[in-house]
Amino acid sequence: MSDQVGKSISNWSVVYATVGASILCFAFVFIAFGFDEESTRMNIRWSARFSIICFCLAFSASSLKLLAPNWLTNWIARNRKYLGVSFALIHILHLLFLVVLHQNFYQIFVPASIVELALGGLAYVFLILMLLTSFDQVAKLISKRNWDRLHMLGGYWILIVFSNSILGRVAAGKLEYLPLALGVLAVWGIRFFSWKKRRAFAKTTK
Repeated sequence: MSDQVGKSISNWSVVYATVGASILCFAFVFIAFGFDEESTRMNIRWSARFSIICFCLAFSASSLKLLAPNWLTNWIARNRKYLGVSFALIHILHLLFLVVLHQNFYQIFVPASIVELALGGLAYVFLILMLLTSFDQVAKLISKRNWDRLHMLGGYWILIVFSNSILGRVAAGKLEYLPLALGVLAVWGIRFFSWKKRRAFAKTTK
């Protein structure tokens, strides 16, 4: 039964489901609470959470399949591209909510340091490039090696930015971010142990 459900929700239906459900959630917040600073901040928080979950699944997909092969990890690996696209689209909505907050209620970008803006800005540059190269027509314009380098470097850069932001909030006593902190730490661990397993396998085949 689980495998049948996984087959029915695959490919672009993953994007439609995740992004569509997220948009409905954001719309509900504005309809239920009105368009004000608090509802905008609420959608900023939820868009960050939704996008981080999609990112963690996409960036750990192949490692999860290697470490624990089963129908669920196979589904995640098979739909890694679409989870990544979902992450990118929802995180773009996250940026739009930040801009709305900045322009209408609170200039959130003003107190941010140049370093913070540069780190976050570069993360969005990687996000856009990774999103565009997720489409076959654009991916054909670069070599497979450069595609791998872009998605590896971009993925780790985004993971570093997320880790710094979320773990910093937890360290400041905002324990509501603890589940996300455990998620990003799990991605680091999963990728590390899959790297060790691949390295050990490579040594045995020499």
